[in-house]
This record gives sequence, C-alpha cells and structure tokens, in this order.
Amino acid sequence: MNKAVIWTIGIVAVGAIALAEIKFAKHFGEREMAIASSVARTDQPRVSFTRPANNELNVLPNAFISCDLILPNKGRGVDAMTMNDQNILLYRASDKSPVKIAFNTSGAGDAIVVTPHDLLDPSTQYTFEVKPGVKDTGGEWFNPFKMSFTTASGAPMSDYPVAFEKIGNAGATLKDSAYTCLAMGPDGKLYAATFDGRVMRFAIKPDGTLDEAQIIPTILVSNNGPRTVTGLLFDPRSTPENVTLWVSHGQMKINEGRIENADDWTGRISRLSGANLETYEDVIINLPRAFKDHMNFQPVFGPDGAIYFCQGSHTSTGAPDRKWNYREERLLTAACLRLDPAKLTRTPVDVKTDDGGTYDPTSTDAPLTIFATGIRSGYDLLWHSNGSLYSGTNGGAAGGNVPVGPNSPAIDNIKTTTQDLLIRITKGAYYGHPNIRRGEFVLMGGNPTKERDPQEITEYPVGTKPEAKFALPAYDFGKSVSPNGLLEYKSDEFGGRLKGKILVACYSGGKQIIVLNPGAGGNITEAETGIDGFTQFGDPLDIVEDEKTGNLYIAEYGGADGTKITLLRPKEGAVSRKVFIQKVMR
Repeated sequence: MNKAVIWTIGIVAVGAIALAEIKFAKHFGEREMAIASSVARTDQPRVSFTRPANNELNVLPNAFISCDLILPNKGRGVDAMTMNDQNILLYRASDKSPVKIAFNTSGAGDAIVVTPHDLLDPSTQYTFEVKPGVKDTGGEWFNPFKMSFTTASGAPMSDYPVAFEKIGNAGATLKDSAYTCLAMGPDGKLYAATFDGRVMRFAIKPDGTLDEAQIIPTILVSNNGPRTVTGLLFDPRSTPENVTLWVSHGQMKINEGRIENADDWTGRISRLSGANLETYEDVIINLPRAFKDHMNFQPVFGPDGAIYFCQGSHTSTGAPDRKWNYREERLLTAACLRLDPAKLTRTPVDVKTDDGGTYDPTSTDAPLTIFATGIRSGYDLLWHSNGSLYSGTNGGAAGGNVPVGPNSPAIDNIKTTTQDLLIRITKGAYYGHPNIRRGEFVLMGGNPTKERDPQEITEYPVGTKPEAKFALPAYDFGKSVSPNGLLEYKSDEFGGRLKGKILVACYSGGKQIIVLNPGAGGNITEAETGIDGFTQFGDPLDIVEDEKTGNLYIAEYGGADGTKITLLRPKEGAVSRKVFIQKVMR
C-alpha cells in the first residue's frame, strides 16, 4: 500500500487504491495555466527529486520515471485525475517526439510514477516535464518542473524463447469495486476477492477464459457490511467437494476517493467453508490497521503447516508522521506473523496488544507469534520450492519521520525514499523498518561508513550502524516500483525455461511482470523484463498460475476500462524480441 499501490493496499496505491474510476482531466484552462507557470511559490506542491536524476547518463531502456514530491498542505496528495498527457510529458529532446506513457501514484499519493509503454531508444536524450496542470487533492497546482536524461548505448537486449498471449479481459471486468487478490481452488476454479468483501468463483473454460462469476457474499453478510479482502488461502486439507478458505480482511474505508481514516484494530483472519462457502468463522480478531492502506496482507501456508502473513506498518519510516495521521506502530505491525492452527483451542483469538488489549505474542501457548520484523509493507508471500520465504516490500516515501534510538538520532521529514525490495525472510531477522515497541530504531542499513553502504540512509551521521539483526534483501527493485503479487512458475511450458523462477506483479513503476531467477542461497542472480505479454498493465496487483496449463491470471486494479482479470496464455514456439536481462552482482 504506501508508496506502493494506489493501494498499496498500496497494496503502493496497493504500489494507490480508490473505488472511484479515475477519469483523466482533458483540459486545463489557458488562463489558469498562464498564471501557474508565471509564479513558482515555495509553499506549492512540487517535485523534489526524480529517478533517473537530472542529466543522468547510461539510463537503461526499460526505465520509468519516479518523482519524489514535497506536499506542504496537510492531508493532501497528488490528484490522480490531473495526471494526464497534457500535464505530464516525456519526449525525445532532439525533436520533441512524445513518448506514450502511463501514470501512477502511491498509496499515500506522495509520488508521481511515469512508465513508457515501450522500451526507450538507446543513446538518446529524453526530457520529462511536470506542468502546473497537475494539482494536489486540495486544488493547489504544482510548481513546473523539467529534467533530462540520456539512455545507455548498446543496452543489452536479447531474443528470449518465452512469450505469452495477453487476453485483456478474461471475462471478469468489475465496474463497482476492484479486484484485490486471486487464488486457484482445489476444485480447479479461479477465486478472486474484491475491495468491498465479495468472493468471486469462476469456472475456467477450455481456452482459459472465465465463465460467469458465482458471487459469494458471506464476508459482507457476516460483518453487516463491506470489508476489504487482502488475501485468499485454501486449506491444504481442502478437496474439490469440501473447500475451506482462509481470508485476510480489514475495515473498508474511503474518504473522498482515497483509502484513509481507517480505525485501528479492525483486521481479521477468518475461515469460510461449506459447498458455497456460506459458513463463516472469525479466527483472529483485532489485528492492527493503519490510517491508510496498510493492514494484514496475503497469507500463505508454510511447510510446517503454519500460516504466515505480513502485517503492514502504521508509519512511513518508523515514527508517527503527518501523512499517516500520527498513528503509532503497534507490537505486531511491520512484521511477518506466524499463525499455528494447532494452537487454536478456541476462536476467535483477540490479538489486541495495546489500548486495553493484553495479547502476548511471546507466550508459549500463543497461536499468533512474530516470525520476523522490520517489514514495512509485504503484500504477498511466497514459499519457494528452494525452501525460501519471499516477500516484495514497498519502501517509505520521503517526508516520513524516523525514531530516535540509543545509538541513532531521530530524523524528521526524511528526504530519502527507501528502496522497494524482494526480501528472503528468515526467523528473527530485521528488514529495516523501525518499531520502538520491539526495540528496533535504525532505518534500513543506517550509515556505518564513509563509503557507500548497503541500503544506507545518508541523513544519518557516518558511524550509525544498522540493527544487529538487519538482513540485506535478495533483490533491489529500486524506488517506486511497488512489487506486490508473487508466484513461483511451476509449469513445464517453454521447455521449463520459466520453471522455478519468481514472477512479480509491479503495480507502480513499470506496470509489468518482472521475472527473477533465484540462485544458490536464495538470492536473485538475474532479472528479466520485457517478455511479450508481461508489460503495459493497469496497476497489476496480484498474479496466480493455473499449473495444469501454465496460464497466468493477473488482477489489474486500475486501468482505462476498469478493474479486471487478465489472462496470459503461453505461446508455444514464440520468441520475445525485446527482453532485457540484468545480471545481479552481489
């Protein structure tokens, strides 16, 4: 959620999540534009930094532009309805030939992300502009901004014997809500959950497209109203005739088209069962809930029979901040949690740890415990066949606050946007997001030496060491990518070329599926982008595979024609011509 999702749920964004359809403004009055461009005030919202940076050279051809923003007006983010091809431009500097681009922001509305629809030309200078037609959600226009960068010469691209046919709508467009997560059932059907709490069950046709949905309203009925579902998980004991579905969900809250004003302690893990999943049981109640889109995210069964899920942070970078309504971190936030079904002697289990709650996750008989910490926003989890537990995490945007610690100073209004990462989660490790309730104070890798350090925060004084249990990521996506849905490709399609690789749905920067190749020890050795069918999505949030066919289904949270489920079918014998393969050096 989160720089992530307009979810973010940021889910960055969720990644900017919003139920209202985004309809881009077509015109900006000439008089207002003239006034805006003639006056640039320091109290106006503005771009503070971009990636690539101004005058940067050797930019890779699959780059996207991510803008950090200064938003001086409390409670306001960038107005996504003003992000359009009249107000935000990317063009070839030599002849001003425009580049077709897609627009996005983050869950907190504190970033502008622009993604070209195709690879950029090598050895070419491009110019990027943000015009005053872009506004914040209070109607204040942005100061104009312009920068240029140059792409690398001879950037490596190669033919790649993998390609997918994209069926832009598999038969499941949703106009009145948004798809948030997907799962393949033991009955061979595709299940999808929505932002307002419905579960959709689709029979899959022989060509991979979806039959008309059966709508399962159990969550809404049992909770007397909408709930935002963030995860679906089938119990391994389920059979086609007897299905048990675990559901992660929280309070649905929308304020003027943005996810915010949510009440704390409103997260739940529940079980649905019965022929039509009509039986409802709350298993865990009173999980923390952030003011914005961070909540209890997608659960997964581990090889030990326990359920693992990430609980999102309440802050941008560890200390209460304005954008997240000054809500404090809780004992269970910014962590990977482990639920042991064998210890569920009674349900529901109330896990409220503060504000009058007494739950102790360290108790020997506690069914819900803390497995790993410092995980700001891990929307999905993947237990890979190599034994590793992975999550894609969304970094904190500039403007957050960092707590003071015994050996580290506080940082107010931090200028650094932290990286989006793939982390390999191990028990007891810390992944960089502070939580003073657990005695974790240092953001990411601190700043231990004068040299460039891994995941360093340059605003710390040199000599600031990371927390003792700080673990480096398996892969660094960069900033404002919003990696969300994950899967390990299991099919033998393409001669097994994709088998065992990790597919990541990138909600914001790139709006694509990135393929990661894990090597010895679980770290990533290679990243692949540009596979046919894997680009130009509308806010891809989740991804699932039908292992019988190798077909992929993508939950697209946004897009010009609404939220939908997109089908990707393997194209036998086809070759992708513009794949960029990045070797990861460690």
